[in-house]
Amino acid sequence: MYSTSSFKRRTSQETREAVLAAARKLFFSKGFEQTTLMDLGKATGLSARGVILHFETKADIIATLLIRDYSARKPPALGKGRTSAQRILDFYLWVAREDVATFIAFPALWSVSARWSTEMEADVNAVVRAMREPVRQELARGIEAAEFRAVDIRHADELLWQSYQHGLRAVAVTGGTPALALPQVHRTLEILAA
Repeated sequence: MYSTSSFKRRTSQETREAVLAAARKLFFSKGFEQTTLMDLGKATGLSARGVILHFETKADIIATLLIRDYSARKPPALGKGRTSAQRILDFYLWVAREDVATFIAFPALWSVSARWSTEMEADVNAVVRAMREPVRQELARGIEAAEFRAVDIRHADELLWQSYQHGLRAVAVTGGTPALALPQVHRTLEILAA
């Protein structure tokens, strides 16, 4: 007979971490849509309902992983002596390299993002905006140096990010790496400079 005191129960946070670790592996190996709550439960010793007690939806699990990924990224110092446009392109090249290294499957990400809870959507947006701070700084420098037209920096930053995201969607359909999304960013920079 086993004593129940010989088994250590996980805390809620430990259980959440176990679900996130299992999800990262399963989403990468099986794909987001093919991974079920039962798969996540089986991998963590929970029922499907047990998983839902820690995350509202599977979409919130992937949002949490995305937030962690973007929060962990430390943007590179953008070089001196070149144009602001080149430094912004360097930033997006860095983002593309980081995106390749993550678990995120881009085709799934867009279909899933519509299912994030409102709270998760706000959290993802805040983390992504914080990561893009170097771009806003370069836009300000570029406007000051007359490299770019005088535009609203927040709007221009969002336009560049949306260009990158649009390029990623195309890459997801046609195949390739996130770096193939950079021509979209380059075209947006040309528009800002016109």
